Amino acid sequence: MLMLAASLAGCATGRYTPLGEVERAEVEQLKENVYRVEYRVSAFTSQEQLDFYLRRRCAELALREGYDFFHLAQRVDVLGFSRRTAMTVTLYKGQKPVGVANLYDAKDVLTEASSALKSN
Repeated sequence: MLMLAASLAGCATGRYTPLGEVERAEVEQLKENVYRVEYRVSAFTSQEQLDFYLRRRCAELALREGYDFFHLAQRVDVLGFSRRTAMTVTLYKGQKPVGVANLYDAKDVLTEASSALKSN
């Protein structure tokens, strides 16, 4: 049983699943511009890699919904047979909002993600 769980957990290591292929429960709209986004990977995936995947997922969501920027808050991390992180994501349109800390430009995040993948 443990061997089966370890082999299944290893399948997700190092591989990103695009937003279009996710289960509905992983992205939940809470308000017009606020979502709960969850990302799951193998327990063997580093926290840094999980954070990278989560930012990429949020950038894809922002652009898909017609927004330009996103802010991450209310993080919940769970580690077991898999590593899971859920965040509340607030999306913004137009000019970069003033006074919002930890704001990401969705296009910049995807550009960085694309560059990182090409260099690997």
